Amino acid sequence: MKKYLIGICAVVVAFTGFAFKEAKSAKRADMYVFEFRSTQPYTQANVQDISNTYWEYKGKNLAGCASVNQKACRVLVGAAYVDNPSSPSELSGLTITAVQSGTTAHVSGISGSGNLYSNQPD
Repeated sequence: MKKYLIGICAVVVAFTGFAFKEAKSAKRADMYVFEFRSTQPYTQANVQDISNTYWEYKGKNLAGCASVNQKACRVLVGAAYVDNPSSPSELSGLTITAVQSGTTAHVSGISGSGNLYSNQPD
């Protein structure tokens, strides 16, 4: 009887170990960071223009800016919103909405699921 009890306990312990394994978490998708070129005037039209004349690729997974809505700073977008995910140089397939406030404009919205933006102090 003791022999069977030890065997049953071993099976239960083994089953429990496999049944309650922690699930592997999915890797978070890379975010491509573009920064508004400070050499360009911070106008509403310029901030809304997604060309690399105004938005410069800075790298992957970088932090945003201070998020003070005074002038444009950075947008963080998924791979579907860049021209070439392996070597990005330009934003693609999205819309940036901006608001003019005095002499500068800041981002007020960005299209595309999961895309983010941040602004900075003037």
